[in-house]
This record gives sequence, structure tokens and C-alpha cells, in this order.
Amino acid sequence: MKKTKALTVLSVCVLLACAAVFLLTAGDRPFKDLDAAEIASADVHLIPPDKTVQITDTEELAEYLKDIVIYREDSSYTEYDGQGVTFTLTMQDGTQIEAAAYQPFFILNGVGYRTSYEPCEALSNYANRLLNAEDAVILLKEPPTLTVVSDNTACGALLGRYQWQQTDSAGNTVSLLSESPHPLEQKDELVRLDTSQTTALLQFPKEPDAILSIRCWSDEHWGDLSADSKSVTVYGNEIELKPGGYIYEVQAQWDVVSGYGGTACYSFYIKAE
Repeated sequence: MKKTKALTVLSVCVLLACAAVFLLTAGDRPFKDLDAAEIASADVHLIPPDKTVQITDTEELAEYLKDIVIYREDSSYTEYDGQGVTFTLTMQDGTQIEAAAYQPFFILNGVGYRTSYEPCEALSNYANRLLNAEDAVILLKEPPTLTVVSDNTACGALLGRYQWQQTDSAGNTVSLLSESPHPLEQKDELVRLDTSQTTALLQFPKEPDAILSIRCWSDEHWGDLSADSKSVTVYGNEIELKPGGYIYEVQAQWDVVSGYGGTACYSFYIKAE
């Protein structure tokens, strides 16, 4: 009798263990009931290359999202390197959902989860197909970054003042105006780039529609806001450097596309031998 009771207890323990394993491995499909008609608008941001693409076919997007399976929470995705694709869905009721595929993770509204490989990979491939399509519409929700390259060395330019146009979740136009200290007041903020070359390349994730101005000041004038600037020669996306240490400022413009665009200024410091 005691043996039978022991076996019964063991069986219950095994069943409970199996149930726990099942609950941990079965996963959840957070978008299984998603209806494409519920999505008012959507876009996807890919890093790299730091570009946002407008999504027009919400039915295709919904089908990929329905297949996503998530398991236990896992915040260690912040320690991984690789491409991340973040989908922003604005729903008909005005709410927004952020869903990011970052293999082997899926991040939903800022919470990371382990995910099933195939659906996550399919979602990532879908985002890259949208980016590489000939009719892809690149959205500039904020001023693009600027990277300056010379002598096989790159540095990030500091974003300064800008005037930008955005579209909110209700489809309204929002104008953003950001002021910034003068480049000559940002000695501690500007990254220094030393080069033996006479030129530097300006690299944006999306090329501007126009370079409005480029000017520079000698580093002898740090803090002297009355100092006159010098003009800079530019050929396409390549600028001619002044010999010695100079603070450069670039003002660029992006035409408004799908409700996003504007002008922005960037500054950086280069010492050319």
C-alpha cells in the first residue's frame, strides 16, 4: 500500500513537472488575433542602416506578426549585437504598438522575450525587403545622424539646432523647433577627428535634398561668438578641409515626405595636418 502511494505521489510530481515545462516552452502568440483593418498606419525602423520605411500593405504585416511566438521574458537583448527591426503600429483607436525583431529576441512595447527562430527571422527578412524595394518610402521622423569620415576614421557630428515636421498618431502636423548653443561654445561636446587628408566625407543615412551652408572657425576662436566664419568648399558629399584645427558647421535640408522633413545643423571638429 505504501509503495502504491509513493508511486502515486511520484506520478503527480512528474505530471506537474511536465506541465511546468509545457508552460515554459509552449509560448504565446501576442498578435494571433490581429486584424489588419485595426492598423491605421505602420512603419519599420532598421538598425543598421538606421532607416525608417513606410508600410502600406498592413495585411502582409499582420500575417507576419500573427506567426510570432514569445516565451519567457529576457532583457539580455541589450547585450547583443546585430540588426534590429522595430515596427511601429498606430491603431485605429489612436494607440501605438512597438514590436521589434532582434534574433533571438522579440521586444514588445519595451519588454524583451525569447522568441521562436523562424517567425522572427521571417519578420526581419520582410523588413529588409521593404527597405530594398524600388518604391520604398523612407520616413525621417527626426533629423538623420551625420557621420564624418576622413583618413579611414569616422566620428559622429553633434546635432545642433533644427526645425522639423512630424505627423502625430492622429495624422496632425507637428512642428518641432530645437535650439542649440553656438558651435564655438561646444568645445567639450564635439568629438575630435585628426587626419592627414585634405578632405572629409559627409555620410547621412538618407542624403539631404540640399546642403544649405557649410562654414568653419579656427580653434583659436573657441568661445568667441563674434569671430567671423570661413566658407568651406564642398563637392557633392565631400568637403575640403582647412589646414589646422577647425570647427565645422553643416546645415542640410530634407524635403517633407509623408509628413516628415525639415532642416538641421551639425557641428564637428577636425584637425588636418
